[in-house]
Amino acid sequence: MIPDDHICFLVESIVESMDFTSFDIRYSGAGHPAYHPRILLKILIMGILDRVRSSRRLAKNARENIVYMYLSEKITPDFRTISDFRKDNGDIVKEAFKHTVTFAREEGLLDLTHLSTDGTKLKANASNRRVLRREEMEFLLSFVDEELDEWARQDEIEDGEYGELRGMDQLPKSSKKTIQKAAKYYVKKMKERGEKFKEEVKEGLERAHQEVEEEDIKQVSTTDPDSRFMKNKKGKIELSYNGQVTTEKRGFIIANDISQGANDTDQLKPQVKQTEENLGGLPDKGEWSFDRGYFESGNIKFLSDEEIDGYIPDRDEKKKGNPFDKRHFRYDAQEDHYICPEGKRVRFVSEQFNKENNKTVRIYRGEGCIGCKERWRCTRRKDGIRHIKAYTEDVELNAMREKMKTPEAKERYRIRKQSVEVVIGDIKENKGVRSFLTRGLKTVKSEFNLICAACNIKRIWGLLLEGKQKKKISSTELTQQNWILFIQESLHI
Repeated sequence: MIPDDHICFLVESIVESMDFTSFDIRYSGAGHPAYHPRILLKILIMGILDRVRSSRRLAKNARENIVYMYLSEKITPDFRTISDFRKDNGDIVKEAFKHTVTFAREEGLLDLTHLSTDGTKLKANASNRRVLRREEMEFLLSFVDEELDEWARQDEIEDGEYGELRGMDQLPKSSKKTIQKAAKYYVKKMKERGEKFKEEVKEGLERAHQEVEEEDIKQVSTTDPDSRFMKNKKGKIELSYNGQVTTEKRGFIIANDISQGANDTDQLKPQVKQTEENLGGLPDKGEWSFDRGYFESGNIKFLSDEEIDGYIPDRDEKKKGNPFDKRHFRYDAQEDHYICPEGKRVRFVSEQFNKENNKTVRIYRGEGCIGCKERWRCTRRKDGIRHIKAYTEDVELNAMREKMKTPEAKERYRIRKQSVEVVIGDIKENKGVRSFLTRGLKTVKSEFNLICAACNIKRIWGLLLEGKQKKKISSTELTQQNWILFIQESLHI
């Protein structure tokens, strides 16, 4: 018997309230799928909440676990159906995530006075060892097209014989072992699976080669060409994706995305735009805090243009650098001069054009350097007078640095520790999501949308439990029949 206040009823309520009209129209008549997406969505979301993500285990639960049997309406999809749905229905899954945001907003749950964005590295479903360089991929493509059938017809192949592959002498010595190992594996699988394997491996190599060409990278994974080598917080470099998460003050995820870039800098604008789309507009006079990885002049200017009160710490703030580094000089925008750490003025003297980077640079010269006890720590110039070169973007960077030094900014920035940082910790620790099951950027984005939808449902559930405790309602009083009414009443507490 399922307890009357089990979270599965909330999963059911939210999924059932989704609009599946476009799906129903697309699959009306003959050829419609055997299982409606609402059933598969409920199974997948419930699985994330239970830390069960394997399609085989989910299929088993649909047959044996009373909660999953209830959600699946006693229909028993096999593991391939569940796996294929997760991979092939990104539009429906994305809509499910957006629906949790809409649901929370319409019920008055969102606190949009402060938004927070952060990125986290999640391991790709790909081996760090199964990567190839451009020339290796081109060689193997030629091998698959021209020689694989011939080698597969031979009864026995010794390792040494792979040194006779045509054209291998043109490859670097470091690549020969990789080619021999790959060729041996291809021949073995070709004997087992025939032409189907040949088609699959050729498709994978062509996709990997295309990724190398388009992205101008040196090497790529053959199992998941969209993944990239990234360093995680533990310092380990592995094939990964960069998950982006934006939350409101209470911890609801209002935007998410997957990036192939290890750097967060380019993800600020997409997160703002997706938030605007999901909420139907940006909050008026809202605050928005970002991790130091987003500290970049273009991002700061963008926030200003959008009238967003942004908070971004300097990416070099934690580094123990030279106390007389330019970033420690306070810029006075009104007077257009800098104040050095010793309190002396560094005034503007000229403007030049830098041909190397096609940028205009402004030159500032120290006024009180002669006689300063710190002059030789501050500059290496022979005359002992400090000069500062400032580019246009330094104005935005300096303004943000000064803002983040204020007690008010530090207080506002601490809010993210109770919102986005908690959410990312919940995804990795409580839900056990440290790597993806699917492969390819498109399907990984869909998988992340599922994870974020589950997080929002869990957050709604947490607020419901708080409401239940405040109203002192027992589980026996909360029947399935009045459960929806309780949701509607409790959400406003």
